[in-house]
Amino acid sequence: MKNISLILNAVLFVAVGVLFVMHFTCKSSCSKNGGNSGNSKNDSLRASVNDDIAFINVDSLLRNYKYYDFLESKLLEKQKSLEADLNKKMAAFEKEANEFQRKVQNNSFLSQESAQRQQEELMEKQQNLYKLRDDLSNELMKASSDLEKQLLDTVTNFLKEYNKEQNYRYILNSAGFLYGNEALDITDTIASMLNLRYEAVSPEKTE
Repeated sequence: MKNISLILNAVLFVAVGVLFVMHFTCKSSCSKNGGNSGNSKNDSLRASVNDDIAFINVDSLLRNYKYYDFLESKLLEKQKSLEADLNKKMAAFEKEANEFQRKVQNNSFLSQESAQRQQEELMEKQQNLYKLRDDLSNELMKASSDLEKQLLDTVTNFLKEYNKEQNYRYILNSAGFLYGNEALDITDTIASMLNLRYEAVSPEKTE
């Protein structure tokens, strides 16, 4: 599930470049005015920009988001189930292969043709197991990708709803810059609101 964090980081990271462009454009244009009046305007613009910006620590948000825990647990359950099924089939094959080896050593086959036929059957079963292993691996990757998309949609859609009232111009990812005023950090707020909504509508919530 680490990819989930990476995807959310990428989505929020894009806004950082826009912020820098806005900042330096403003700095360039405002400097042309000069004098005390220009400085006052710069201060006003900087205050306005700060009021319109918030940021989120994505890793922290995911650690505290109960829906993330739910999705991760479901994926782990699926992984364990698929691995158990594969291990069961592999154990059965290993037992059959050992029995074949014992017959070869004891010269228990009625004919060379009989031994060769069983060996070919075992080789085919082995190839099928390899294919099953690859299929299960691909199935897990797809399941992980689907859950990542589901979580990403949930968070981004919520931020859109949340921002209808807050009217931030930018909600950034803290991984995209070196320093941010803690007063602009809305990670805990978003996590709490997401959890409240999740607990209100989810039948899987903890009793």
